[in-house]
Amino acid sequence: MMKSTKILGLALVGILSTGGVTAIAHASSNIMPKNTVMTEQAVEQDSYKENKLKEVALNAFQKNFNETIDTKNLYERNNEFYEIDGHKFYMAGWSNKNSEFINGNTAIQYTAVLDAETNKIVSLQYHPGEPKNQNYKNFSYDEAKNLATNFVKENNILDGKSYEFSEAQSKEVNTGKDAKEDWYYHFYFKYDGGKTCLVNVNKDLKKVTEFSLDEGQDQG
Repeated sequence: MMKSTKILGLALVGILSTGGVTAIAHASSNIMPKNTVMTEQAVEQDSYKENKLKEVALNAFQKNFNETIDTKNLYERNNEFYEIDGHKFYMAGWSNKNSEFINGNTAIQYTAVLDAETNKIVSLQYHPGEPKNQNYKNFSYDEAKNLATNFVKENNILDGKSYEFSEAQSKEVNTGKDAKEDWYYHFYFKYDGGKTCLVNVNKDLKKVTEFSLDEGQDQG
């Protein structure tokens, strides 16, 4: 999904308590070199930040999609920091599949991208797996459009910025070849001087299950 070069977060070799780091720092420099102590402190700080961002993501799934993620029974996937043009982002994911590549239609997956500097959600995706039956094809464009436009307004995902619905772009995508088979409707909103926000409506669940802002994505 991301074209950018991702920069992995510092590898965690263990979770150190604050007291533990302090004790090490006060130890003789002959036992623990100063740069080693600083590295361990950086690992601890990175771990704290990562846990905080995961918490923000979990709350966002509940708030925006009314989805409570059962973290105890799902696998964590693709959790990493990366940068675009010097700006740091974090990706968090959970799935019922524990494999490098998820191809099965029974896969359930949650993925969030956050601005690691502001803790803002820039992308949120819930993939519930394949539709229960073929009835999803009967869900109309206009019904889905209303869901998408209400979602953008009520959830304030654009932080109060002015925006407009891109009817032409949305219709073009949703009326193309094989669009009827697509499990989702895709709707586009322009904001902040030409940026694009994508909102996907799951036809089977009849609700928004994904939104993505321009931030956090390589546009090149």
